Amino acid sequence: MKKVSIISGGASGLGFEIATRLVRSGKKVIILGRNGDKLNKACIKLKEIDAENEPEAIVCNIGIECDTKSVGDYLVRNHMVTEYLFNNAGMGLFVKADALTSSLIDKVFEANLKGMILLTSEILRMTPKEEELTIVNIMSTSALIGRADETIYCAAKFGARGFTEALRTELKGTKRNIIAIYPGGMRTDFWNMPGQNKDLSTFMDPALVAEKILNAVLLSDKMLVTDITINRR
Repeated sequence: MKKVSIISGGASGLGFEIATRLVRSGKKVIILGRNGDKLNKACIKLKEIDAENEPEAIVCNIGIECDTKSVGDYLVRNHMVTEYLFNNAGMGLFVKADALTSSLIDKVFEANLKGMILLTSEILRMTPKEEELTIVNIMSTSALIGRADETIYCAAKFGARGFTEALRTELKGTKRNIIAIYPGGMRTDFWNMPGQNKDLSTFMDPALVAEKILNAVLLSDKMLVTDITINRR
């Protein structure tokens, strides 16, 4: 079976930078995302780095169960086993607590929490117990501290952190490694939303953040880093 690395939200930003570095290190990569055009363009760039390992893109809304199951089915059909899962997909929402609606709550929780749970569960089911699997849950410093105007976003990220810590306890003693990543603000499309006018000049370069993450993750055969917080100066 061929070992693969899966990155949700892999078409841009931090996810794409992680995919780029994995491809450069000789890993077989599959990026996931909801926008087919963005995925295809990202995949073309990855193939320019290393076409031999055949980087792939799969359109997948990880918050929809049938989409994540389709990813699992694809792995089985193509005799692939997941070596690294990077749960990177997410979305922000920055509004006052009195402006929240049911649809906004569902949207943020689907992107930041439900999708992480569904994709993780599917990959766990599809990965033989004798195979080593490293699950990297990329959250945010908003999973560590509450912030004004980020109530529902923080709630989803705190939930993702709780899931990560409980998962680590559940899988202790198995060949499953759980790594939690808490990055601060980065210069990505994350901030391209109505009402946001952030000065990103002091925010972190996602390429450098990806390098920090992979320096720790790819050394997991020699040592295991369980939690990483990455802040800007």
